[in-house]
Amino acid sequence: MKASGPKYSPMLEQYFGMKAKHPEAILLSRVGDFYEAYGEDAEIAARALQIALTSKEAGSGKRIAMAGVPHHALSQYLARLVRQRFVVALAEQLEVPQPNRLVPRDVVRLVTPGTLIEEHFLDGKQNNYLAAIAAAGDTLALAYADVSTGYSAATAIDGENAYDELLAEVTRIEPAEIVADAPADLRALLSAALEGTQTRLTTPAVALVDQRERATLAGFSGAESLAVHRALEALAAFVDRTGVTNGERGPNEPQLYRRRQFLAIDAATRKHLELTEAQGQNPRATLLATLDLCVTSMGSRMLARWILTPLVDAARIGARHDVVAALLEEHARRGAIRDVLRGAFDLERIAQKIRFRRATPRDLASLRHTLDLLRPLRQLEFAPLAPLFERIGDFGAMLDDLRNTLVDDPPAQIGDGGTIRPGASDELAECVALRGDTRAKLSELEQRERERTGIKTLKIKYASPFGYAIEVSKSYAEAVPPDYVRRQTLANGERYVTQELKELEVAISSAQARQERLEHELFEALLERLAGDVDRLLVAADAVGEIDVLAALAQCAAERGYVRPEFSEESVVVIEEGRHPVMEAILHKSFVPNDLRLRAAQHRFILLTGPNMGGKSTYLRQAGLLTIMAQIGSFVPAARMRLGIIDRIFTRIGAGDDLASGQSTFYMEMAEAANILRRCTQRSLLLIDEVGRGTGTLDGLAIAQAICEFLLGLEEQAPLVLFATHFHELCALAEHWGLVANYHITAVENRAAGGAPVFSHRVQPGSSSRSFGIEVARMAGLPEAVVERAQEVADALSGHADIEERVPLRQKMPKRPSADRQMSFLGPDLQNHG
Repeated sequence: MKASGPKYSPMLEQYFGMKAKHPEAILLSRVGDFYEAYGEDAEIAARALQIALTSKEAGSGKRIAMAGVPHHALSQYLARLVRQRFVVALAEQLEVPQPNRLVPRDVVRLVTPGTLIEEHFLDGKQNNYLAAIAAAGDTLALAYADVSTGYSAATAIDGENAYDELLAEVTRIEPAEIVADAPADLRALLSAALEGTQTRLTTPAVALVDQRERATLAGFSGAESLAVHRALEALAAFVDRTGVTNGERGPNEPQLYRRRQFLAIDAATRKHLELTEAQGQNPRATLLATLDLCVTSMGSRMLARWILTPLVDAARIGARHDVVAALLEEHARRGAIRDVLRGAFDLERIAQKIRFRRATPRDLASLRHTLDLLRPLRQLEFAPLAPLFERIGDFGAMLDDLRNTLVDDPPAQIGDGGTIRPGASDELAECVALRGDTRAKLSELEQRERERTGIKTLKIKYASPFGYAIEVSKSYAEAVPPDYVRRQTLANGERYVTQELKELEVAISSAQARQERLEHELFEALLERLAGDVDRLLVAADAVGEIDVLAALAQCAAERGYVRPEFSEESVVVIEEGRHPVMEAILHKSFVPNDLRLRAAQHRFILLTGPNMGGKSTYLRQAGLLTIMAQIGSFVPAARMRLGIIDRIFTRIGAGDDLASGQSTFYMEMAEAANILRRCTQRSLLLIDEVGRGTGTLDGLAIAQAICEFLLGLEEQAPLVLFATHFHELCALAEHWGLVANYHITAVENRAAGGAPVFSHRVQPGSSSRSFGIEVARMAGLPEAVVERAQEVADALSGHADIEERVPLRQKMPKRPSADRQMSFLGPDLQNHG
């Protein structure tokens, strides 16, 4: 920011004047061949980019910090700043620099995390959302858009849980940036929820005007419509301010939706089920990675959206299943479609760059190639995909235009020259011919001068500082004719010019300048023509993405033996020989299948007991994943599956402290349980694993039983529940509640292996009496003395023996092993890292 004190030099005054308009950004200003930052921005940029921090004369004998990057490397430095979630303002020179005159400059683009359109900043398989939040009274609205693809959506939320519902939507879409025109308490909640994420929270670009009339949106009340309009206006104003659209319309018309249109999956459930992001070390251990056999970026992004918003409309789900079933049967046709799509470029992002007039020659070459591929796709006679083929549209005229205007292999940038076919314009053809003619004349002149002077090594060369020159080695210095004018002395010779060569150079330069100007004009005219069809291109891109997803789901079913799920009017989940899709795909070996029967009027509540490491959590996750797969339109890994539409999935699996908010494991466990009990309905699926384990045994058992009884007390309105526990006392609930069924995961003791359990991973009716915790501790490498003592204490507590005079553990333990013995216990690999 501009500081008080001595006056800056004119260029720095200009810089800080621009900076005052964009205080949130690092300002990089074009100065010759560099983009430079000064003052505090220079210090921030130098640290972030790990580049040299220097200084510059600032006026009045003062110096100021300066850092800069070469203009040709701007993209790579911008990418590094964007990854660190900085906002960057780019100021360009608006005129050709003139001696002794300050070059006019202005900010032409704000590069922010939520408004990126360049491929090297983005992940092709993920949407990059900018979100806006607004309020109208007690009603909240969320609007979001991927500026790079044009995809846009909006919803309104009200009621006593509005804040929680809004936060759930925000965490679902994981925006790169949020514009929050919202109450202070909601902003505080957003800040807390976004702690530790990559999302940037900012304020609206301009104050919103409420005086004008706004239309009531279909399906929304007046207050809801007002809130949605405000959110959309905040979104549009922010995008406009960045300059990314070059004054063109930004995102498409939003898809208006209600959260109840989709199976609700909260942040905890997305995390526990690892839908799109793995919690372990294997990044492919997600449902998205397992199902993503898509061959286009458009398909991968659409599949990710489907997984996070499963349908609750049986007719729409069935329509997807119908297409997947047809593609599964038609192996050859499915393969042919996927082969065609495999060659397609990212039509969505290319279309948006055309809309914003930011497409490069190679973008248009990619568009030409993709449209050429899609032509035969539209002509396929395959009834299940006919509506999608029709949506691709006929782009014959556009394809002809691209073929006639663009060269076969265009350069990266229009300024590199050689982008437009000479035949696209008579004037350009004349210009190209003239340049070719002058090059031929250069060769003729070189040959004539060799013959005239007798200098056989004479050459005409081009050097950027001096232009064309006749180069003569020192050995022929005496043979140089008097009409040669020396231009440059070299180590081994001299460079000269003649009047004829000067005239020829002027002709060449004039023709080159004309060609560059014409190519710019013709390329911009081509972009203008293409921009008129951007909306049609985006419709086609959406259809291509959907075809790709459906074909990928069919491919998954074909490769892995998935079956079509059946839907019922009843509230049930019945699975025969179900398999965990992610583990099956990662392990590349047979997975132990299991049945699940959650029925409408009986056994709606399954109590699952069994040993540690037996697979209880896997069984719970499997039920959730198969339900989601069924409701996105995928087939499922099972012999058979029948379910009623599920409206919400809740999970309470695993535990961990929330260090950022200072909340303990047990507090987080109870908060998640409270959320489940408040929100679940008769159509919800609850997956609860070991609730109550984060506190003392007595309190934990009491809380677990109270939660069970609360859910069972809902009777006919009770949700479908899978409740895994080590509290075997809970199994007695089945004696009092007809909705409860006891199941266990079997394990047997292998006495030959010191009592270690052998896990079958099979789920069977009835309850388990042992958790095998001590045996698992031995398997994990706990010292044998500790394991033996644990067994003694367990036997005493269970009434099988007396604790030997309550001897303290430390007296029964052997002496602490020596350092050498400790090392040998760690093993040779860890010894080397001591």
